[in-house]
Amino acid sequence: MLTRIAGNCFWMARYLERAENNARLLRMAERHACLPETAEDPVGLWSTALEVGGTLDDYEERVGAITPEAVTRFMVLDRSNSSSVVSCLRGARDNARTARHLLPDVLWDTMNGTWIEAQALDEARLADLATEGVVSWTLARCRMVDGCFGELWRDTVPHVIDLGRSIERADFIARILAEMLPKLLADGHGKTAIGSPECRHWKSLLEGLGLHESWRQVNAGVLDPLTVLHLILLHPTAPHGMLVNVQAMAAAISGFAPGREGDALKTAKQIEARLIGTDLSVVAGPGMDGFCRQLTALTNQLGAEVQRDHFG
Repeated sequence: MLTRIAGNCFWMARYLERAENNARLLRMAERHACLPETAEDPVGLWSTALEVGGTLDDYEERVGAITPEAVTRFMVLDRSNSSSVVSCLRGARDNARTARHLLPDVLWDTMNGTWIEAQALDEARLADLATEGVVSWTLARCRMVDGCFGELWRDTVPHVIDLGRSIERADFIARILAEMLPKLLADGHGKTAIGSPECRHWKSLLEGLGLHESWRQVNAGVLDPLTVLHLILLHPTAPHGMLVNVQAMAAAISGFAPGREGDALKTAKQIEARLIGTDLSVVAGPGMDGFCRQLTALTNQLGAEVQRDHFG
């Protein structure tokens, strides 16, 4: 497969995952805004959603004051925001079009149909759907496209797509942890009572990561921050967990570039070793901020190495 076409498949997967991540950030911010303790804090997690997405400075420069309605428009509709849902779906579709000859008809039709529907989104439609409606639409359409990946030939293309998805997901996990954990761990990592403000804040983090349902499946009773961190960082089977996605990166790199994995595979193995060697009870304190920022730096490094060595 040509380097350019491989890069298109890689970025198609990244843009789809980014659209999902932005949708989950919006859901997290809106549900958090309904909590009683946020009644006097109109900004709530809306600024956090922008910060995690890397668009806070752009938003403040071009839009100004942070309001739920303005943030939702910016993160969903704004064509000038390269990370908005509409921009991400456009990027995914444009990259898919370049690799059209490698894609089954059902995959292309679903991807193209998603973009056609996305173009119809405007302020009136957004007001009609409301935030939860547009979040549900985004997640459903991206999941439909993702399901069509199963129709791909079992050659290099699925590995490239897996790599794009896992890099984007791991980077998102690292960024949301770096932004939210310092506040969540400010008072230590003792157990929090179900229904307490602290418990609801931890659940907001799980909501943003797409791990809320996973938490309900594997845990019950009092919410233990260390157990939450284990689910996010070290759980061996959680699809939106860091360890699973770091291991998926390594497998994907070896799958599409056997014998010429380069520095990217070394970095993936370095991140995996860093995770497995982590004592969460030690890190979950003043060292968590540095730990999360190191994860962010390593995932960014890995993405740059993949782009340079394989898709440049």
